[in-house]
Amino acid sequence: MSRRIAVWIVALLVMLVVPFSLFAGGATQATTDAVELIWIMGNPGQVPLDQAAVEDVLNEISVREVGVRVTTLYYDNDRTQLAMSAGDDWDMVFTSEWFNNFAVQARAGYFADITDPLQSVTPALYATMPEVVWEGAMIDARIKAIPVKKDYAAELFFRFDRDLFVDQLGMSPPQLPNDDMTFFELEEYLAAAKQAYNDGLIGTEGQYPLFLTRGGFAGLDALFDMVNRDAMLGIPYSAAGTPDSDKIVITVEHPDMYDRLVKLHEWFNAGYINRDAATIEDAPRYIPIKVGQGFYGADAIWSGGDGYPQVISRFSGPFLSTASIRGAMNAISAESRHIELALRYQELVNTNQVYRDILRYGIEGTHWTRTSEGLVQVNETGRQRYRPWPFSQGSYSLSSVEAAEGIDVDPNMWQVIFDGYQDLEATNAIGFSFDIGPVESEMAAIRAIRDRYWEGLVTGTVDPAVQVPRMIRELEGAGLRRVQAEAQRQFDVFLSGR
Repeated sequence: MSRRIAVWIVALLVMLVVPFSLFAGGATQATTDAVELIWIMGNPGQVPLDQAAVEDVLNEISVREVGVRVTTLYYDNDRTQLAMSAGDDWDMVFTSEWFNNFAVQARAGYFADITDPLQSVTPALYATMPEVVWEGAMIDARIKAIPVKKDYAAELFFRFDRDLFVDQLGMSPPQLPNDDMTFFELEEYLAAAKQAYNDGLIGTEGQYPLFLTRGGFAGLDALFDMVNRDAMLGIPYSAAGTPDSDKIVITVEHPDMYDRLVKLHEWFNAGYINRDAATIEDAPRYIPIKVGQGFYGADAIWSGGDGYPQVISRFSGPFLSTASIRGAMNAISAESRHIELALRYQELVNTNQVYRDILRYGIEGTHWTRTSEGLVQVNETGRQRYRPWPFSQGSYSLSSVEAAEGIDVDPNMWQVIFDGYQDLEATNAIGFSFDIGPVESEMAAIRAIRDRYWEGLVTGTVDPAVQVPRMIRELEGAGLRRVQAEAQRQFDVFLSGR
């Protein structure tokens, strides 16, 4: 483990939540002329029905502490990008690798450079996260967004139906904080679930224990620090400490990815995966085994969302990458007239637990109550009338942990998560963003070719021994090797400037 990562781990373990008022220069008196800030937040499917009521309570605190009122706009990805390109008024916006693409929007000039005021104006905000995480929020060596403090290092889990596997079959999937399993060890559980279906222990909904949609098996490329998914460029974590540690590869050519594709095809042929996986969009709520990116304690979230208790086993990670750091962030508009006030407000969101709990769960006593263990128990009003995306709002780990029916929830789960990061793996690509500008014409052709093959490969529908070489030949004709070489050139320049 590198010295930088070790310092990061120490910082995470000793970090204390410091009352915001110690850093805010004294509370601001509530006034009617408080500055209004507009925050474009990720769309949870609809505007929460009680948004206005919750916002009133939040604004009482934010006006008093930093002299601002905040109006939240819930936009989907397309609406968010349209608002930015059209010049709409906004001060803060949710951004990530997968929503309102951070690197693209930052390079387009939409996001303010907060490198200097972050430490001079909001030192408490800067102190919430180690430097390596702030590096992930950099574009061209400048910080352009505030990462959400959460599961920085990506971890993938198998999600097992507890009633089927534990209660009926007597199986015990390995569980954190002590044990992991591997991707290939899933086969034993797939076979058991298929036999349970054949024996009539589960109904037709369990006919395919690994039911997939055209998006395929989540996280097949998680063994790589991905540089560009369209061109399947990545750096294998398994190369750390070897002469190839900084070599960008084509993931499907590397055994870490290829061997998984082969096994997935075997599972398809064995009847563990539905035959129409490569063509359908939707999956049933109940599936004997699901896959998800999460963290220790996420079984409570998944069980509550799916409506049945689950046990989870980690099979991948923790891996730190630019993508995992950029999984959820908030940026400030370069055109905002109140950049420093927006920063102070984000400091409030990320350091004041009372404010953060209201922002996430709503009004205590109306939407939720607190258990004797300190967990948040969301009631029916809260579930129906106020459920924003909690990961899009600010420090996820600062907010109180949510209780879940039928699941033993650890109120100290985030301490366990961060303890587990002592064993994380990372490449040297933290903060690197591949600029596809020099190879944009090649990239357009590469995307089209990749798309023709991808769904069949990641659902196990087609034989990778046949389809991967065929796809690579076509991609090479479209300029894949030139794209790979350009990415390597840019990465080498990035490394030389560190």
